[in-house]
Amino acid sequence: MVGLCMNLQSLFLWENFMVRSRLSDSELLKEIHKAAVQYQSLLGHTFLIVGKNRKSEYFWFQCRFEKKNFMHLLGISSGSLRADKFYERALEGNHCGQANLSVQDCTPSRNHNRTTVNEKSSCCADLFRLEDAAYMKVGSKDKISQYVDFSYAYGRDEIIGFERYKGSDECFPITVIPRNIEEFSTRWYKVIFVFRKPAGADRYERIPFAEMKKGLCNELIGGFPTDLRNLIREE
Repeated sequence: MVGLCMNLQSLFLWENFMVRSRLSDSELLKEIHKAAVQYQSLLGHTFLIVGKNRKSEYFWFQCRFEKKNFMHLLGISSGSLRADKFYERALEGNHCGQANLSVQDCTPSRNHNRTTVNEKSSCCADLFRLEDAAYMKVGSKDKISQYVDFSYAYGRDEIIGFERYKGSDECFPITVIPRNIEEFSTRWYKVIFVFRKPAGADRYERIPFAEMKKGLCNELIGGFPTDLRNLIREE
């Protein structure tokens, strides 16, 4: 019953979530701190995000998040702080629940302005909640758009776009866009599993970090494509 209540609460939050384009300085710093706290749960691990469509086709990609990615995802290019230091200050917070930063530390990066920084910051904490990934979609970017290019994305009405590390099967996050994933992908998949492993480990643990329904992995893993099964420990 507790698990069901938590899932319903998470679904309620997703369905009532709203990107905010207008934030006061103090509200912006609170959103940045909230996002940094949630982002901390992603550091030090690599994630395997697995989607499935109605035709029983699977789609997946691997990604990892680093401190240096955080500032860029907010649409910020601080002239006063390095990217990793910006994240650390955002995580520290202060007695008001705001990032330990000034608004002057949060200069919009090229092709961004305060409005886009507000929008990105207001949705990041929710997008970083991979434990709620069952309410997200995943897919490749194969539509031409005016937005920054990326290879893969997950999200729903707001997305994170990922690019592959050169010479690696893993991806890193390069952009947050408060737009629906279907604007960028002709084929999207419902996220059904997220697997997690410590950075550098050879395979993902068989017990998912998140799954659409408890026990679903044990039910479906025998039918995973070989390339996907090879990424996951047998036991």
